[in-house]
Amino acid sequence: MFALLLNDINITFMEPCIAEPEKIRLKAEMSDDITDVMPYLNAVIGNAIFNKNAPLITFTKEFRLIVLYPKKLTMAKVVNQTDALQIFDWLKDLINETWDKRDTITPNYEKKHKPTVPQFYGWLPKTNCKECGEANCFAFAAKILQGQQRIENCKPLFTPEYADARETITEVLTAIM
Repeated sequence: MFALLLNDINITFMEPCIAEPEKIRLKAEMSDDITDVMPYLNAVIGNAIFNKNAPLITFTKEFRLIVLYPKKLTMAKVVNQTDALQIFDWLKDLINETWDKRDTITPNYEKKHKPTVPQFYGWLPKTNCKECGEANCFAFAAKILQGQQRIENCKPLFTPEYADARETITEVLTAIM
């Protein structure tokens, strides 16, 4: 077992999510300041966006949006309170394990940028074939960046004609997701 950097997370505010009213959003207090582990988390969490000046780190866990501050956090699109508590347990483990292994992790102080929907759309075949289940390629691009679609659902992208675009998209998604 390792020494704990973060001991506990407690919900301080909860209400229906604005984006998805059947889900909740919440605020929570952390028992300990996690500022020192943030650059390491930025290196470990593939889709993290780190702002060292704030400091804060934003990322998604499946469909949930999580923002970590030095001693608090916010989460949106949480299924329910039980789901939130499970994410808290996962997050405490992630933070504490990352802190414990910090000597083997190169901290990353750089801010990663997610592409915009128009940028991502520009890499797609733009056939608007609807095979992915979306109304058009622009909608598909938006859903990909929100974590609500999978690139494998774009059938034209997996033809030889779009091999270069597929490689670019795969590299971008690997870096941000």
